[in-house]
Amino acid sequence: MAAFAADPPASRPAGTDDKFDPKVQEFVKRFKAGGSLGDQSPAPKPADALAQFKVVDGLSMDLVASEPAVRQPLYMNFDERGRLWVVNYVQFPFPAGLKIVKYDQYLRAVFDKVPPPPPNHFKGADYITIHEDTDGNGSFDRTKVFLDGLNMARSVVTGRGGVWVLHPPYLMFYPDANRDDIPDGPPRVVLSGFGLEDTHSGANSLAWGPDGWLYGAHGSTCTADVRGVKFLGQAIWRYNPRTDEFEVFAEGGGNTYSIEFDAKGRVFSGTNYGDTRGLHYAQGALYIKGWAKHGPAMSPYRFGWFEHMKSTGYKPRFPQTMLIYEGGAMPKYEGQVIAGMALTSRYQAAKLARDTSSFRSDDTDTLIESSGKHFRPVDTKVGPDGAIYIADWCDTRLSHLDPNDTWDKETGRIWRLKSPEVKAVKPFDIGKASNDELIKLLAHPNKFQRQTALRVLWDRNDKSLVTRLQTMVLANLPAGERARPGRTQPASSPVDPVRSNPSVQKVAGGTPATPGDQLALESFWAVNACGGFDDAFAAQCLAHPDEFIRYWTVRLLGDRRKPLAPALHVAMFRLARDEKVAEVRSQLASTATRLPGNDGVAITRELLLRAEDEKDIHIPLLLWWAVESKVANPDDRNRVMQMLLDSTLWEAPIVKKFIISRLGQRFTAERSEKNLRDCELLFQMAPNPAAVDELIKGMEAGLQGDPVKSVPPALATKVAELWATREHTPLLTSFAVRLGHAPAADTALARLTDAKTPEADRRKTIALLAERRVESAVPAFLKLLRFEKSEALRLDLVTALQRFGTATIAHELLDLYPGFSGRLRDTAQAALASRADWARRLLAAVDEGQLKKEQVAIGNLLAIAAYKDTACDALIKKHWGRLNKTTEEKQDQIAKIRTLLKTGKGDEKAGREVFKMACAACHKLNNDGAAIGPDLTGYERDNLDFILPAIVDPSLAIREEYTAFNVTTHDGQSLTGLLVEVAPRAVTVMDLVGNKTALPREQVKDMQASALSLMPEGLLDAMSEQQVRDLFAYFMAGARPGKK
Repeated sequence: MAAFAADPPASRPAGTDDKFDPKVQEFVKRFKAGGSLGDQSPAPKPADALAQFKVVDGLSMDLVASEPAVRQPLYMNFDERGRLWVVNYVQFPFPAGLKIVKYDQYLRAVFDKVPPPPPNHFKGADYITIHEDTDGNGSFDRTKVFLDGLNMARSVVTGRGGVWVLHPPYLMFYPDANRDDIPDGPPRVVLSGFGLEDTHSGANSLAWGPDGWLYGAHGSTCTADVRGVKFLGQAIWRYNPRTDEFEVFAEGGGNTYSIEFDAKGRVFSGTNYGDTRGLHYAQGALYIKGWAKHGPAMSPYRFGWFEHMKSTGYKPRFPQTMLIYEGGAMPKYEGQVIAGMALTSRYQAAKLARDTSSFRSDDTDTLIESSGKHFRPVDTKVGPDGAIYIADWCDTRLSHLDPNDTWDKETGRIWRLKSPEVKAVKPFDIGKASNDELIKLLAHPNKFQRQTALRVLWDRNDKSLVTRLQTMVLANLPAGERARPGRTQPASSPVDPVRSNPSVQKVAGGTPATPGDQLALESFWAVNACGGFDDAFAAQCLAHPDEFIRYWTVRLLGDRRKPLAPALHVAMFRLARDEKVAEVRSQLASTATRLPGNDGVAITRELLLRAEDEKDIHIPLLLWWAVESKVANPDDRNRVMQMLLDSTLWEAPIVKKFIISRLGQRFTAERSEKNLRDCELLFQMAPNPAAVDELIKGMEAGLQGDPVKSVPPALATKVAELWATREHTPLLTSFAVRLGHAPAADTALARLTDAKTPEADRRKTIALLAERRVESAVPAFLKLLRFEKSEALRLDLVTALQRFGTATIAHELLDLYPGFSGRLRDTAQAALASRADWARRLLAAVDEGQLKKEQVAIGNLLAIAAYKDTACDALIKKHWGRLNKTTEEKQDQIAKIRTLLKTGKGDEKAGREVFKMACAACHKLNNDGAAIGPDLTGYERDNLDFILPAIVDPSLAIREEYTAFNVTTHDGQSLTGLLVEVAPRAVTVMDLVGNKTALPREQVKDMQASALSLMPEGLLDAMSEQQVRDLFAYFMAGARPGKK
């Protein structure tokens, strides 16, 4: 065990009574926890835990550190001396000194106060340790505590004359100019406003970027308001110590954790999604997020987002910690993703391959699997020796879905994964290296060494090195080549390892970067670090043959957010026109958003003409965001409109497919007088009927939701002209109806009742008339419902009829109900339950013997009970009694099913049929079923401790993206379902059957998340004992190893 320079902080009691307001305390006592809660079993001794690992051939593991020095390690970082800094997150989950006065539906806390920052903070149990190998034998033999008494400390890095500690809601800087590990004075608050609502989420993972910014990730469940920059949930953010700027680098993602910069400076992160190895971030982009829970995008006019990197291989969730191995000591894995998965106690390697301007991954080796229950990898780093270091939370509990503090505060391990090529490193101190030595380190095969040397150059800011470094960037380039911005290696080349690696070449194809290419890029970054990135140098670099020097030149020019000098404007314009590498064009699109005025518009125009990028997974949307960024500024808006006067631009594939309709949508979505007037101008500019169609499509989408209060005369005239001169397509009809053109509503109703109208068009018309609440459509809806034979059409009609409060609708639905079956019957019953007066009729039908009480779904009864209507409550009590089983009854059912499964054998084939009957309407398993609820394929289906409570008590643990919402309208309609779309002027709710209802925002009275799952209780109650056995036989077949 390592020697301590100071005793490790003592454990503190985990009592929680003082953490809650009295009302919250009662909630906590009653709360039904869910997820991977742990079993309180003691952690195995480190030697025994080591024996539980199955490590891929060719690699080995050893222990670096463990308790008592390390407890609940959350984050690691190696400093310039090769010492390992560890953040020990022992205070988790409750901040010291605060009291929770409320939990919301997602278990997000509201506290009684904002905690003060250090040094006058509420003292907590978190601490930061420094682990050092003093003799270079590979063993960390000295450990010291840098800081203790911290309160929600999540990350630490050194640099710029001190130590940076992420201590939400603050980013703190502790000065330590002499690097003696004793702060020179009190810490400084650099940033404030990172939320604490969910301490398993929020701000995390500090990392220095090659551009000198300090980057951080932000998890999904916390909010942030940092210097007026507000964002909800996940993001990558950054802070520039030289300029004191803060911004969001990219928005969205999973429950974002960990940040990785590869050898070329690209940004990646981990996630809590499955079937991926993480995210690759384009600057300024928006990525998928849980919209209902985590809120809308920062801009309501994004109109699209990017997904996680596609992956082939192991599917289950989740790779929350990832890196790209570029340590130079494990040749087989050089350039591969190394992803740690806490939920499945696993490390997976994957090769990256080009996916247009981004990447996808293909799994290779499973590096580590543990047969134990305690291995929970939460952070991963490559050390100075090229080995992979793993922070192991070491707890059977992983779930945050429990407000009780049952975490194991006494354990934590740091493991090392290495190959025979990994050798111990003698003590060193890059902070004391001479400038010559730092420059030599820029060519080191281990990315850690290069990144650290670059960071020290940023610390020094030595302008005397600029000329030398600029020469290194530009040296050995033939004069003719300097003026050829398109020369490059093939765009299909892999993620470039520092050294040429035949195994990488074989997998990804193309020509890997040479060490000289990498040194030129490292030198480029060093020029910027030393203050030498001026216009003259930038102009030369824009013509550099290395694509990543061009890429980073474009990036740094955009980060200035200032107008370009004339020569640079011309050079960027030409690069946008001529650049052959998609990734450079992608950065040009991101930079166009950041550059003001004509610079951004000119670059955007040239990129819009690049037909080869039509199918790129990033560039078209990046270009839309560039266009949209100019629309809000009056001067730039005029430039955009001037650009659109060029009819050839409208013919460009990207413009036709991605820009025209979105621009129309942007103008109608905001609904200002200016925007609506400019809609008419766009129609004037449109060079052909196809462009007019795209504008109509986009404008119609923007008009969905709240109605337009006043239509400018010029636009109204244009709508009338379009109606008079064009075919009355469903799209034009919808567009005209939404802008109040009366003849269009008559046409829509006539089209609906015409049996010759294609079914798809009739269905769109039903949705339109329902959303617009056209009362004259109700008789037609009811008539069609009675005589129409199409099941899909009838489903839409029932869903649409819910939008009207007419009393005759409930009577008609009950009259037709006996003839309904399957999904149509379920939908009709849900419709009858959606209004209190209709629900009385439904329950009266049971009371009068027209319906059997067994036919009424428990979910509908619960919805009706929520009305607190005296007549409904009386009938529910009379026929059903208590609706929900008690916790004791559920536990008793779980115990009985356990016994049932032990006393008989199920048939997997028969179980598949039971699954299709009972579960497949909402869940997928092995490609069977629908995608309303979670795909069950990757879950611990043979772990009865997990699967049984999930079925018997589905509200016990609800994944955030499947949270049900109760939506009430001003006219008394109540809908329960998933929010599948949340737009500025409309929300769309999908019910358990899969029916979608779009509601204009102005009609929504209240929208609250439900603590109840959409999945009803009692799923197994109607099954025979053999059906239950069969279902579980199918569930458990082919599941990954779990606990029986």
